[in-house]
Amino acid sequence: MRQFIISAMAPALWAMTLFDGISIFAMFRNGTKDRSSRIPFLTGILCLGLFYDSLILSLGAFLPYSPLLKTLSQFRYVLHCVLIPLLFPICGYSLKLKEKWMKAIWIVSLIIMAIGLIAGFSIVTEERTVGAIRRYAQSDLTPKFADTVVQMLDIVPVFFMIGIGIYLIIKKKNPYMLLSGGSMLLFTLLGIFLGKDPSGDRTKNLMFYISMYGEALMVFFLYRFIRKEEKG
Repeated sequence: MRQFIISAMAPALWAMTLFDGISIFAMFRNGTKDRSSRIPFLTGILCLGLFYDSLILSLGAFLPYSPLLKTLSQFRYVLHCVLIPLLFPICGYSLKLKEKWMKAIWIVSLIIMAIGLIAGFSIVTEERTVGAIRRYAQSDLTPKFADTVVQMLDIVPVFFMIGIGIYLIIKKKNPYMLLSGGSMLLFTLLGIFLGKDPSGDRTKNLMFYISMYGEALMVFFLYRFIRKEEKG
């Protein structure tokens, strides 16, 4: 099974790149139709980061290890650390909070984004090859500060979404925020438990790849959330 996943990884990454590109178009198109909601535009910006991430990984099947691929890969981490905090205002707008509360959420989010920017550039990467994909991944030489920030950004926004999602099911009977955050959590856990190489070789872990399915489902369910909100 693992070998099949690895052999199908390159075409699957291109499929994810296409999905992320379509998601950008769908979100921005929805945002221009309904300017009263800021969630589509914010999700569209988030999708730009996911599109870049999947695109660079897909290009790893063709590009050799080089300073160019290293620089492009570094920017993957920068975008991840800067854009993931957008999930906080997305959750805030889903609750239709008053302007003073949204200002507070934006201030906190911008501070986290600034910290994420520093962390993203501080990450040290190393060459790792899985199947046909060559990539520069975070190495053990990454400073503790940057590693902690990345881990927190992978965990805290997801549980924040799940908490908000539970409230929205009770309050509005809209399950999609919970499904969005739940998908991310599920595939992150699957990546941790199923992505390990049987030989114990950490360089061949598939967590990065398996978690991308969670990101795709997160975007899909956010889109469904937006559509249900439009219908009331």
